[in-house]
Amino acid sequence: MLSRARAGSALLLVPLLCACSAGASGASGAQGSAPRAGDTKGRTPVHRLDDSKTLELPLDAYLLTTPDLETLSRGRDAIVQRCLAALDAPPAPAPRGGVNIGTNERRYGLADAELAQAHGYHVPDADRPVEDYPPAVLPLVRGEVTTYNGKPVPEGGCAGEARRELHDTELQPALSPVQQLDTESYVSSQKDPTVKEAAAKWSACMKESGHRYPDPMAAINDKEFGGAAPGEHEKEVALADVLCKRKVNLIGVWSGVETAYQRSLIESKAGVLAAPLRAKEKTLSIARAAIG
Repeated sequence: MLSRARAGSALLLVPLLCACSAGASGASGAQGSAPRAGDTKGRTPVHRLDDSKTLELPLDAYLLTTPDLETLSRGRDAIVQRCLAALDAPPAPAPRGGVNIGTNERRYGLADAELAQAHGYHVPDADRPVEDYPPAVLPLVRGEVTTYNGKPVPEGGCAGEARRELHDTELQPALSPVQQLDTESYVSSQKDPTVKEAAAKWSACMKESGHRYPDPMAAINDKEFGGAAPGEHEKEVALADVLCKRKVNLIGVWSGVETAYQRSLIESKAGVLAAPLRAKEKTLSIARAAIG
């Protein structure tokens, strides 16, 4: 899932997790590990939370967060630049593009009133083209040539060298079990009576504003809002959505419940989580060293 956000589409649909099909299969393997529905024992106290930009959840420590991905990106580019320098190739600016979204920023739907007013449910700059390395060095980065200036180009190019050094092919499978638990905690918390009660209050608030949706996911995933650009109706619904979340403290309630689920999973799945954490820390350590 990497960024845990599908930033390439016009709308950012939630949950911002790994593929739901994978999560569903993974959830069955950990039944009974999270608090039972309605069981408030050991629950994280509910705090007021109007925005989720900086929201942190316990399983974030075992996954690649937005800051982690930035570190990996910078580390990958540092290795590529080092490789290009070794080939006596001209220096090249790093690729740019994509959308920088907080790790859990839209986990429970849109929560930013300013964005809602300006963009509805659409992600700003989601369609901005990604700029790759300059054409002059791209064959060296991709490994489309075998030699340059009489020197051998690494297998797979400089990008291939970066992938090997960062252990990319090992990292993703290693994180898969955590991604499944991340999906499980989301689905379990969504079905929790406390969250369902808060969602019902949100729905009632939306109805008062003239919008009928059973829950926040139904609003942000409304097919009517799937166009290339947000319309005024979408912006109106999105703003009402955010304001109703604030009114009933939906983000605070939901994140508190899911925090309890995730803590329970971490406690019961300590053996499963050890390897992913080592793999993540190994790759990030290499990336930091490359950055210098």
